[in-house]
Amino acid sequence: MSTQSVVSIVAVLVVGYLTIVPLVTMLYSSLRSDFLGTTGTWTLEHYQRTLTDAAFRETLVTSLTYAGGVALASVTVGFALAWVYVRTNAPAKRFALVASLVPLIIPGILNTVAWGLLLAPDTGPVNVLLRYLGLPAFDLYSMHGMILVQSMHVAPIAFLMGVASLSSMDSSLEEAAAASGARPATVFRTITFPLIRPAVLGAIFLMLVQTMSSFEVPQLIGSAAHKRVFSTEIFTSLRSFPPDYGSVSVIGVIVLVIAVLGLWAARRLGGGVEGRGTITGKGYRPTLTDLGRWRWVAVLAIMVFFVVTTVLPMLILAWASLLPSYRPLDPAEIKHLTWGNYSELFNSSSILGAMTHSLEIALAAGVVVTAICAVSAYVIVRTQLPGRATLDAFAAVPIAVPNIILGVSTLYWYLVAPLPVRLYGTLAILVVAMVTHALPYGMRYLVPGVSQIKAELEEASLASGAGWARTFRRIYLPLLVPAITASFLYTFIISFRELSSAIFLYTQKTEVVSISVFELWSDGQFTVVSALGVVMTLMACVVIGAVNLLSRRFGVRTS
Repeated sequence: MSTQSVVSIVAVLVVGYLTIVPLVTMLYSSLRSDFLGTTGTWTLEHYQRTLTDAAFRETLVTSLTYAGGVALASVTVGFALAWVYVRTNAPAKRFALVASLVPLIIPGILNTVAWGLLLAPDTGPVNVLLRYLGLPAFDLYSMHGMILVQSMHVAPIAFLMGVASLSSMDSSLEEAAAASGARPATVFRTITFPLIRPAVLGAIFLMLVQTMSSFEVPQLIGSAAHKRVFSTEIFTSLRSFPPDYGSVSVIGVIVLVIAVLGLWAARRLGGGVEGRGTITGKGYRPTLTDLGRWRWVAVLAIMVFFVVTTVLPMLILAWASLLPSYRPLDPAEIKHLTWGNYSELFNSSSILGAMTHSLEIALAAGVVVTAICAVSAYVIVRTQLPGRATLDAFAAVPIAVPNIILGVSTLYWYLVAPLPVRLYGTLAILVVAMVTHALPYGMRYLVPGVSQIKAELEEASLASGAGWARTFRRIYLPLLVPAITASFLYTFIISFRELSSAIFLYTQKTEVVSISVFELWSDGQFTVVSALGVVMTLMACVVIGAVNLLSRRFGVRTS
């Protein structure tokens, strides 16, 4: 058997094990009367009890309302700003890209904590300003509050998806329609939107899945608003005694079905990407719309976006981190500023341990995901080996699975897995969960990277007597450095900030920094949480900056 065949088989087995086995375990547990016992029988009791429960139906409606509202709001804002960035003559457009990338570094739980302080009913500076202007205060602890906070967190991702779609679309069809006398609104309705519709629906689906996965906003804001969604129901059921594994499994299966149906609907309504391609072999530049005086309104919109998603959250965290106890923004409080919270952080062995664990997990996940995806991308793109289509399908599974379901299914599998070593209670299980979650995103970087490498380079190497392993190491890896760097950075960011799956997999000995933030907030230690949030963000920025500096030193430019 050739080396390529062995690599292909191993890649399929590894990716299938990571993505399929835990989900099958969750399905299995939903059909067993006693999941962890030895006397369980096959039953549909869990489904019957859950589906006939009026509280579950209310949770279902609340979850879909919340996820749908966030998806529509974030995609509308993200794609509107993407159009300004790609298709208009608005000045300072490069700043728009920076304004969308910086918020991605801020963990979701810190964003939620920050807005909890900014929009606090009585002392929140935003509500204080609204009342000063004679406007009603904004009710954070409501469905509208949940949608607002989550939308601000995921809108930058929708913006980047919009930029990718609009940048790759040839504008010749729009120019032809405009030359024929069609009005701008008609051109957008009949040409522009149909061309980007698959991207829009894909973005809506991704925001829907990510929102159903989110734990931070539903727990920190939704619980106080008495809004129960899937993530909080799963958390509550697993934290009860004894844990209700059956009901959690049923909820997980239902959420998975909703996600898969959403993916199918997005592809069906989008008409598929095929047949809508507008990229040709000819060079082109998108035609820029002259906004006239409105270009300054566009710049203002970009500035507001940046201030709302980044400046305000970081300012309130920095302010709170320097106070012995939280007080509203007031110049008179400057005399009380202190470094005490930071001293407490660096003198706390548990928090330092959590920081170390988060860095170790994020770095390990980045390396493992990049290695798996580099090999898998080669197998899918460059070989005709049987099983490559299966490998591609397995690698795409996590994109349709909410993080919280990945966390639960991973927990279930490693509670019963007949492995020679026990992973539950170790950092390894957290690495496995982060790797599984990041696989489809790593593939999105590596597959295009491999596709861009000419096949004749490999053919020349093989003709010169080099084996496959040496060819891959000496030809592909150096040329894939930009894609490898991007894959590593993205995996590092999402692994470092992840809470939704980690909340079910950590133990006292494997606590990560996002869990520390959640527990400190639950204990009312707002100032310590803020200090930890500032440190977390700075740590992530340092790692990303270091990787970028190393990349540039080796002649690689990453974006």
